[in-house]
Parts: sequence; structure tokens; C-alpha cells
Amino acid sequence: MKKSLSFTSTLMISIVIFYLSSLLIPGSSFASDASVLRIETGMHTAVIKRIGIDAQNRFLITGSDDKTVRVWELETGTLLKTLRPPIGKGNEGKIYAVAISPDCRTVAAGGWTRSKWARKHSIYLFDRATGTITGRIKDLPNVIYHLSFSPDGRFLAATLGVGSGVRVFKSSRGWELT
Repeated sequence: MKKSLSFTSTLMISIVIFYLSSLLIPGSSFASDASVLRIETGMHTAVIKRIGIDAQNRFLITGSDDKTVRVWELETGTLLKTLRPPIGKGNEGKIYAVAISPDCRTVAAGGWTRSKWARKHSIYLFDRATGTITGRIKDLPNVIYHLSFSPDGRFLAATLGVGSGVRVFKSSRGWELT
């Protein structure tokens, strides 16, 4: 014999679920700035702005307006890793530029990566295999539109928006502007 919930119990459960889920939805009146619900779809859910391929043609890197960077096995098209830079409301976190280092260990990603508190943009550096953020090149004056590693991996070039030009960073113990 099946037992069913009363209308009042069902209504109360629905209200609680609605309230709890609204805490995770950006832009809702209950949401905090710190919580953003992100659903993994196994693919990009917005336009891909940039792709990068390693010199050995093993990995394809994609950056998207969906605020993710994805690492694909080029030969099979298999998604290997989803890299997640910090994101926020609106454009904050949209990725317009990606590059992979010649040794295939590091993925660089940039775009609309400024935070509300810093008002400057950043390039995020990820470990390709683990997906963890390993570094950040910060205090860039504008949106990052293109990234490229030098053939030896010692330099990373970035083009920036609205008259901000090109920046070249040298790898040593961190990334320094040259």
C-alpha cells in the first residue's frame, strides 16, 4: 500500500527546495556573491572564443563565453578536463584567450577576468593534467584577447583591448613583465 504526502507537506517541501535552490542561483534575490551554481554539461554551452593546439597535436584547448576552459584529446575529441577560472556576474569570467605551453603542462587563459574588488584583469595559469590553478598574472589594464607561448615556453605574450597593446611575460620563478 502506497502512502502519499498530504498537499500541505508537499507544498512545504517544495517551498524549502525552492528557497535552498535560490541560494545557489546567481542574480536571485537570495543569492550571495560567493555562490554560483555550475552544471557540468561535458561541452561548452556558449560561443567558443578561442582555441589552442599544442605543437605535437595531442591537445586542443578551448575558451568560451560560458566561463570555462576545456582540454580535449585532439585525435579522439574526448573531453579530458574542464578548467574553471574564478567567475562572477555578467561578463566576469568569460574566456577570450587560451594557449598551451610547448611542454603541454600549462594552460593559460584570459579574457574578461577582472574582479569587482581589483578592477584589473588577470591571466590564469592551470596545470593541464590536474586542472588546478598554478598561478596568476595580475593587474592587467584591460581585457585579454589573445595569448601565445614562445616555442621554448619561456615567454607568454598577451594582447589586450582598447589601446592597451601587447605585454610579454618571462617565466622564471613567476611570470614577470619583460
